[in-house]
Amino acid sequence: MLRLLKINLTLLASLLALSGCANLHMAQSREDRLERQLVFTIPEHEQVKGIDAFPASSANDEDADSIVRKILKFHGLKKIAQWSIKALGLEAIVAEVRGQKSVDEVVTALKSDGRVESVQPVVTYKVLSYNDPYFHLQNLEKDDDIEQIHHLATGKNVVVGIVDTGVDRRHPELADRIVYSRNFVARDQRFDSDEHGTAVSGVIGARANNHVGIVGLAPEARLMVFKACRQGVRSASCDSVSLTRALVDVLDKHPDIVNLSLAGPEDPLIERLLKAASNRGIILVGAVDPGRDTSFPASMDEVVAVSAPIATAAGHVPAYGVVAPGIDILTTTPGATYAFKSGSSMSTAYVSGVAALMKEREPGLSGDQFLKQLQMSSRDRINSLPVVDVCSAVSRRGDDEICPSSAIVYSDDPGH
Repeated sequence: MLRLLKINLTLLASLLALSGCANLHMAQSREDRLERQLVFTIPEHEQVKGIDAFPASSANDEDADSIVRKILKFHGLKKIAQWSIKALGLEAIVAEVRGQKSVDEVVTALKSDGRVESVQPVVTYKVLSYNDPYFHLQNLEKDDDIEQIHHLATGKNVVVGIVDTGVDRRHPELADRIVYSRNFVARDQRFDSDEHGTAVSGVIGARANNHVGIVGLAPEARLMVFKACRQGVRSASCDSVSLTRALVDVLDKHPDIVNLSLAGPEDPLIERLLKAASNRGIILVGAVDPGRDTSFPASMDEVVAVSAPIATAAGHVPAYGVVAPGIDILTTTPGATYAFKSGSSMSTAYVSGVAALMKEREPGLSGDQFLKQLQMSSRDRINSLPVVDVCSAVSRRGDDEICPSSAIVYSDDPGH
């Protein structure tokens, strides 16, 4: 009996080892697959004329699916996914490069193909998570009198879109704030246990006067969650495919504000989608990554770029955008819990909440107007960047009787 038990334990250990290797292989193969993928677009309805190297069909008209099949076959590609981008009049196709050719070689060939409107490799983005590895469980001094501010506005009738990981839709602070949610991450069924999006959502719109927890910047704002990022153990990341699909849905659902607490390489299609959103009056708020010289999409003119004060004071951010509180921010976490978080993700969520307050008071507020009001109402600066003063921005008066405190979130002068 003892010998049999030893044999079974040995067998079990072998199976577990094989299972671990399989899981590792799956993770590696997913990254490998992304490195071999690209996205190209073709016009959705217009007939595409051929060129010498890529002759069009002899038929007078050809539907998009037929054109896609021919492009895939000619360039040796395997189709992974396809969807319409009606806002741009395009069909987007995700394809995998097969054979010995590199992705760059195929991208170059597709750029010369008269049937292809645009093409780019699939790239990855990181969710700008907490730059402090510890949860500093201490009281956060609150310069802004949030209760006074909420006499002016609470974000009522304003919708904030959150392009991030999933969010705990059952959290008591968020359950009745979330009006829409959708998952665009392939082979990832998690949603409510995702931490990053839950933390961002709490900063923006945690419910007030419910006898629990915290109060968000805009506690009566409604939230739309577009899951484009995969939550990892210590970080979260996205790819350009999931972000593109989420932004297509953003254009369809049309929230008033979109929070983008993420950064990565520039992507032409994502840039076009964000410009289309801005042109439709959607205020875009993006995080600045202190580890990059250029943070996309925060570097776009159409996006309000937000930095956390600790990184800004260290001189690690470009001289554009604004600075907002982002150190030890108490917010929501999955499972009806709370924690202190730090980083530009929290700063970005803070500014999205301020946008919701201002949008309630000025429904026609554009992204450009929003940024100018933040800059003009600021009473402090860090490395030449204006620090957001939420009370002055929302009141638009800077009256000390309305806004009794100056929202200094960081000072590099120890005597200040």
